[in-house]
Amino acid sequence: MASAPTPADLELAVRTAARPLPWLSAEARDRLARVDWSEGTVEEGGQFHRVLVVPGQGVLRMTRSPQAAGLLPRRVALLEALAAQDLAISLPRALTEVTSNEKGTAAVVQDYVPGTAHPPHSGDPRVLRELCERLARVDVEPLRPHLAEAFSFRGPWTPEKSAAVRLLPDVLGERWPDWFEATLPGSWGSTVDALTDAARRWTAEPVVEPSLVHGDLAGHNMHWAPVGSPAVRQLVEREGPDVRRLGLAAGGRDEASGQGEASGWVLLGILDWDLACVWDPALNPAYLSLWHGEEKLEAIARDAFEAQRGRVWLGVMALESLYDASLREGTPSPANWGKLLRKTLPRIGRAMDALR
Repeated sequence: MASAPTPADLELAVRTAARPLPWLSAEARDRLARVDWSEGTVEEGGQFHRVLVVPGQGVLRMTRSPQAAGLLPRRVALLEALAAQDLAISLPRALTEVTSNEKGTAAVVQDYVPGTAHPPHSGDPRVLRELCERLARVDVEPLRPHLAEAFSFRGPWTPEKSAAVRLLPDVLGERWPDWFEATLPGSWGSTVDALTDAARRWTAEPVVEPSLVHGDLAGHNMHWAPVGSPAVRQLVEREGPDVRRLGLAAGGRDEASGQGEASGWVLLGILDWDLACVWDPALNPAYLSLWHGEEKLEAIARDAFEAQRGRVWLGVMALESLYDASLREGTPSPANWGKLLRKTLPRIGRAMDALR
């Protein structure tokens, strides 16, 4: 959801833009000072932040809570540490110091990263797999002071959470008496226990070397542009013929230079690293498959074992969705519950097949 900036937003934007980082060039400082923040729109969808976006010029990130305000310097530092790595992906790096207003809202002006979300249920698995490779190669040691913990989005699987999900067949039984039994082999309780136990065990005692996990590789957190678009042509002109942006390496270099018909998408940048942590690398292809198509998971994953674990993680995410819905029981309509069960129960069944 987008809205017009409030007077308080505009005041905070001007105050923050007036505190450029010392390394900015005189030209960049001048551009920052000339941004007309009233021309932007505020994106309201983030859990931790609101963002005032002026396309092509800058982004003001504003915290929603005192907790998020306290974490903003750490998140800014993470992006700087990531920029020193060999990702060849644009990041929303800070242009200013972190400031705050009288209400305790912290803010920072960041680079504008062009592009848009990739069309859902599509995408080149080669490009997505190469992204997983690059993330797995990142040296996480310089990043550790700035990273989140595993399970930081919804919290770990406590006995109380597991118990709430185990009760769902009883809570929903009058509406869908046979859905759980018909979709899943074995008892629902043993299914919940098996998947949540795997999530806890693989986190405490990793079965592979943990590596960088973004935490939400989907939708508008990934900015793409069609091969042959002005944004990609400008990218090639700026970075030269050996540009390493994902999408060009998978067969689109001629189109990128303006020759022929556009036939793919180029990943320009990745936003929202708030949940980035060191965890099971199978989570990256699992998240990607939720947006680009779950049937692509095996092609996105770097090997068969990673794909197998990715299936299990998708089942754990499905349980999280059911748990979130259970907290709102009485609010979702029967139709919404039916849609959720049709999506999540088969995914949980595939996760159990992979776990076996």
